[in-house]
Amino acid sequence: MNKKLLVLLLAGALINPLAAYAEDEATSTEPAATQEASTSDNLAKLKEKYGFTDEQIKAMQDSKISESQYNMVGALAKESGKSVDEILKMRTEQKMGWGKIAKELGVDPKVLGQSVSSMHRQDDTEMKKERKEAREARKEERKQKREEKKEARKEERAQKKDKKVQ
Repeated sequence: MNKKLLVLLLAGALINPLAAYAEDEATSTEPAATQEASTSDNLAKLKEKYGFTDEQIKAMQDSKISESQYNMVGALAKESGKSVDEILKMRTEQKMGWGKIAKELGVDPKVLGQSVSSMHRQDDTEMKKERKEAREARKEERKQKREEKKEARKEERAQKKDKKVQ
C-alpha cells in the first residue's frame, strides 16, 4: 500500500507543475482581451466626461491621434466652446501643437495636463481596486487549498488507521 501511495504522491507532484503551466498559458491571452475591454471602458468614460458622440469618437479615430489625446480634444472643446472637428483640423491639417491650439482658443494650457492627469488618477484608483480584489481572491483560493489538503491528510490518516485495525 505504501508503494501505491508513494506513486500517487509522485504523480501528483509531476502533474501539478504541468497544471500550473497550462494555467499560465491560458491566462497569457488575457492581456489582449483586457486591453480591448479597457479601450472600450476608456471611450465610455470619455463619452460620459465630455459628452462625445459616436461620430466624434469616429472622427478622432480617423484623424490618427492617439487615444490618450482624446482627453485633450475633449478638454479644449469643452473649455473653448469649439467643436471637436475644429480642434482636430487645427491639430491634423494645420499641424499645430496642443499648447498652441490652447493658446489660440484662449484656453490655459494647464487644462490639457489636468484633463490627462484626471483620467490617470481615475485609472490608478480602478487598478488599485482590481489588484486588491485579485489579491483577496488569491488569498481565498490559497485558504481553500489548505483546507482541501488538511481534509486529504485526515482521510489518509483514517485509512491508515483502518488498515492497522484490520
